[in-house]
Amino acid sequence: YHQMGCVASREEELNNNGSNTLWKASAEEEESPTTSNSNLSNSQKKAKSFHETVHSKLAKNTYFSENDVVVLKTLFDSVAKEDDVIDESEFIEALFGKKKREECLMNQKKGQQGKFMFERRLFEKFDSNQEGYIFFDEFVKTLNVFHPRMSTNEKAKFAFDLYDVNGNGVITREELKELVSAVMKRSIFLNLDEEAIERVLDSTFEQVDIEKDGSISYEEFYRMVKENRKCIANMTIPTLTTLSTEYPEFIFLQSGG
Repeated sequence: YHQMGCVASREEELNNNGSNTLWKASAEEEESPTTSNSNLSNSQKKAKSFHETVHSKLAKNTYFSENDVVVLKTLFDSVAKEDDVIDESEFIEALFGKKKREECLMNQKKGQQGKFMFERRLFEKFDSNQEGYIFFDEFVKTLNVFHPRMSTNEKAKFAFDLYDVNGNGVITREELKELVSAVMKRSIFLNLDEEAIERVLDSTFEQVDIEKDGSISYEEFYRMVKENRKCIANMTIPTLTTLSTEYPEFIFLQSGG
């Protein structure tokens, strides 16, 4: 019930704000792949125009083309299922599979949420409106940060905010340790013990904390990034530049070609 109310509220908000319009149409308004424009009802024509307008606006405000947006909508729908939003468990399943999703849900019931803290932080970054669900426009705009053409500064800001758990503008040793420990707990290939993690933290703060105040500011973080771009190498997804050529069948299905 809460989820349905959230979606309804979001629809009302987006209807009143054209710049943030979400691609949202009822099943009755969707165009059949074999239906020509001349045979469409007025409601179907409006829905088709609505979809195209949303694609155009998202493409205009990101590095994605309109065809890229069509591909992303298809990928989004495969995760969101029938409710047109991605919740936290669906997000984790998309990243790591159904088994990890079930493990995450089990940990939540037990009150043991630390293991998936990094994924939870990433979900919160996609959920820019902090409504507990990722809507399509949020999905596209956040993925845009990972586009190869996005500036290093914007990528660094995203990464910094990810580690700044309490949002106070600095990364503390405790915050970094909590996230690193969470990654270690679910990693197959990396299995550092407490002592090893402390050594990593010592080295990191020795190199990055220029002011020696026990925390890392954005200026200090960005200085590190400029000196070693590999620090944010995972902030770039090369395949985002080839969506239309990698998945042409998605465009065909959505356009009715």
